[in-house]
Amino acid sequence: MGTKTLATVIERPGEASFREITLMDRHEDTVIFRTLMSAISTGTDMKTYHGLQHPEQCWYPLVPGYENMGVVEEEGSWSPDIRKGDRVMINECRKYQDCCAAWGGGTLLVHKDSKNASYNDGVCKIPDNVTDEQAVLAYLALVPLNGVERFDLKKEDFVCVFGAGMVGISAMQLLKIVCPGIKVIAVEPNSFRQGIAKHYADHVISPDNIGFKQFLDITGGKKADKIMECSGNPEVPGILHRWLKDGGWRGTDEPGHIHLNGDYPDKLIFDHYHRWFGKNATITMSCGVRSRKKPKVLQWISEGKFDTSHLPIETWEAGKAKEAFAYLSKQGVEVFKILFDWRNL
Repeated sequence: MGTKTLATVIERPGEASFREITLMDRHEDTVIFRTLMSAISTGTDMKTYHGLQHPEQCWYPLVPGYENMGVVEEEGSWSPDIRKGDRVMINECRKYQDCCAAWGGGTLLVHKDSKNASYNDGVCKIPDNVTDEQAVLAYLALVPLNGVERFDLKKEDFVCVFGAGMVGISAMQLLKIVCPGIKVIAVEPNSFRQGIAKHYADHVISPDNIGFKQFLDITGGKKADKIMECSGNPEVPGILHRWLKDGGWRGTDEPGHIHLNGDYPDKLIFDHYHRWFGKNATITMSCGVRSRKKPKVLQWISEGKFDTSHLPIETWEAGKAKEAFAYLSKQGVEVFKILFDWRNL
């Protein structure tokens, strides 16, 4: 008999529960963790909840989540540098005995070893002055960090960030940490999230004609040097040529650069090619997280450079998974982030 543990489970599209599942058997290198806090990803997890994942990626019932932290219960050689009692970013477990692991971070006990964790799933010790909540929020910052590090940022650049969810807000902060002095323009249609973005961006505008006119005024008609697309809306990437500068015609004239972050539920449809042709644009994309970057983000939080204090977080008991998913599905973007508290279980 395998080890049983409590878990957040999506039983089928539109139905979540909180019940026992069976962990994979322990191996000679297994490390055992106990979750303290986790989160619902408003992108990936809600796409999974709504049945929008492709069947080759996951099936139901499944354990969602990848934003989780906790303590080491038992040491193991899979992660030899951590000790019992250490607080760590856990993140992602890829296999269970009796259900699918859709990135599998939503369990009370976690077994991680060479057989059920991928090379990107490494754990990281949390600095003492970083709270449990901050450690959970640190994980999604690793996604836009991949994009920020692909940009050749210059302090005179104008950088547009489309979307002011957790990935977008993280991108706004990372851009300014990596290249102080650049101008960050948040493009977000929702007024609630615009209010959050005002704490992190130099300018906040709507993606409509009024916002576009403001954008031209801000950039002096040049438009954006770089764009971070963080909305998760598949209709957005295909129209970004409108917001990107022309460039690349001379050796010293750097082309504009667009980076796509995360996961989209549908096909990306791009406008007619002639609208893109004059841009000479570079387009890159990333989704995968690199565990070696976890210490970098945690250090920025520890130093007060990465600020989570303006984020309107709702904290729910982990056992309220059914209600929390239904609530977030109904409220949509009017909820910024839900954290699950496992500490009293």
